[in-house]
Amino acid sequence: MREAIASHAQITPAETGHWIYDTGDEAHGLYGVLSGSVKTHVLLDNGESVPISISGPGTVFGYAAQVLGGRRVTTAIARERSEVIFIPQHALAAIVQDMPELWLHFAELATEQLVWAARAYAERLRLPPRAQIASRLYLYTFPWGEGGPAVLPITQNELSELTGFSRKTVNLILRDLEEHKLIETGYRHINVIDPAGLQRVALAPTE
Repeated sequence: MREAIASHAQITPAETGHWIYDTGDEAHGLYGVLSGSVKTHVLLDNGESVPISISGPGTVFGYAAQVLGGRRVTTAIARERSEVIFIPQHALAAIVQDMPELWLHFAELATEQLVWAARAYAERLRLPPRAQIASRLYLYTFPWGEGGPAVLPITQNELSELTGFSRKTVNLILRDLEEHKLIETGYRHINVIDPAGLQRVALAPTE
């Protein structure tokens, strides 16, 4: 299956700010990040575009609309110079003829994404800001460090947007995590030194 998908994949460079697809666009295939990163936005009813996630290397996205045969429910934008893999719809149809279980794998991916979204929503309701930010940084070590120490190409402004906290709150929490030697902050990146420590902060009982 991996060989079949790779043989049909089109690798395209995407410059910073390039719109890969927009909310409401018809789904013509699915995408993956080979290098760089892609930011996903959700469009609110009032017209505001809210960033909700960053997809790093190895991430597949855009499959939910593809499986449902509908239109895009999010907007995907390259946040830096990236290499994006695109697998067109006709290629997926050809692969499925020989490997119908492909749709099952996409359904598993969609379920995983739903679980992640539900978890983020629950954390937003119950966890204090410090635990929420620690949890988000810990999760981002997987695309950039396979769950181990990693340099995350994420700015404090972006972390503020993704979590909904003010820049001041994010800055204070990052300083605290840095003092506990869990992370190091740098220019346009956050170096996660102790992922397990971040996980412990995220899992600490709330008062």
